[in-house]
Amino acid sequence: MTTWKAGLLCALAVAVPAQAQQTDVSPEGAIAVPAITVPSSPLMSREGNESRVEHILTKRKLKGQPIDALDAALFGPGLTRMQAAYPQVRIRADRIAGVPVLVYEPSGPKVAAGRDKVLINVHGGGFVGCFHECGGVESIPVAARTGIKVISIDYREFPEARFPAASQDVASVYREILKRTPARKIGLYGCSAGGLLTAQSLAWFQSHGLPAPAAAGIFCAGADATLGGDSRYIGNLLGDGEVPRAAAATPPLGYMAGASPQDPNAFPIVSKEVLAHYPPTLIITGTRDFGMSGAVYLHSRLVALHRPSDLQVWEGGRHAFFYDIRIPEANEVFDVIARFFEEKLG
Repeated sequence: MTTWKAGLLCALAVAVPAQAQQTDVSPEGAIAVPAITVPSSPLMSREGNESRVEHILTKRKLKGQPIDALDAALFGPGLTRMQAAYPQVRIRADRIAGVPVLVYEPSGPKVAAGRDKVLINVHGGGFVGCFHECGGVESIPVAARTGIKVISIDYREFPEARFPAASQDVASVYREILKRTPARKIGLYGCSAGGLLTAQSLAWFQSHGLPAPAAAGIFCAGADATLGGDSRYIGNLLGDGEVPRAAAATPPLGYMAGASPQDPNAFPIVSKEVLAHYPPTLIITGTRDFGMSGAVYLHSRLVALHRPSDLQVWEGGRHAFFYDIRIPEANEVFDVIARFFEEKLG
């Protein structure tokens, strides 16, 4: 057994103290949590738990490094493994309506059924950076499993741009695709910042007279840029191994600075009218994802409005846990995503 793997297994072997400690509760409901040790979830695969620990240790090793170096270390190996797992997907760079994109074109028996359909991917990265082709970790497997071409948009990011630049880029690409492909044959999806951008883009389409796509996937996120809720604390502690900062009065994303909390294009969750026109939406998160609360809350709002939506939660999953194709849960997630778009695109 390698040294790093032995270290991971030791880290996974911790246990909760036998004697539970009492917490302090303020009149406002804030709970002071005493120091405890939380084990890895026994309901997640061994590979999934190892992947989470590896992710935490990699982030710590690169703390303070430029965002490009951090992203390359966190996502680069995952992209390489994804390309090796799905060699039938060809990748080419292009520009659509002046916006740089990467096009993932699959081959295989499913291509005939998906030939006239298009999926649009918007990658993650906190709106601050994503190394070249990081959208591939969520575009390659979906293209391969559906037989549908995926166009991943390299939208503008902070600090060079702020809201609504990314929404404008997505709309520009979408408007151009609509000239050749009807909306009922188009899907839109993304994880993390890409999940939020998917939610924002659906709102932007409405306010700018564009039809809704046939279906949307909002993964590792919700429709609220404030990233509030319980998972802000739980997910950072248990998923990323970090002590969370207290919730701020302004959005934690620099890209969102200056955006009004009442603007549904920026914060779609505030508008029942916008949510009431969402297409069928697949929402995916994990119990150790700091974006879980936003995902759960978005689903509850869509359910209250009788909008077709499906919430899928994986036990023990950290933020974007399915980017690691080595774990069984990643294959489960991509199967769910593929079936969803195959069913919803006309």
